[in-house]
Amino acid sequence: MSRLHDAARTEARTIGVSVILSAGLRRLLPKSPDGPQRHTLAAGATLGDLIAAIGITAATDLTAAVDGELAERDTPLRDGAEVMLLVAMEGGSGSGSRSRRRGDHKKCSERLLP
Repeated sequence: MSRLHDAARTEARTIGVSVILSAGLRRLLPKSPDGPQRHTLAAGATLGDLIAAIGITAATDLTAAVDGELAERDTPLRDGAEVMLLVAMEGGSGSGSRSRRRGDHKKCSERLLP
């Protein structure tokens, strides 16, 4: 009977969350598999705790959603939460790009708009 009691106490101290990483994050974390990942954390863990456990540095600029709602690093997680982590897309034209210097962005926009 004590084993059952101990097992219940252990389960109460942890939570399980499902995490989906954007392709950009999977590239930053090469050992990350495609598809949802399951992580177990201490009860009372926050999104920041999860991010650290995954191995994403605090300096990484990312957008997060917990159960479909935008979330901050101090957002508490619940057992069974679904977390999505995304990094900003790279690319586009910078201030010194060739298309900006020549004004090609206007021509391109004109071709794309009806």
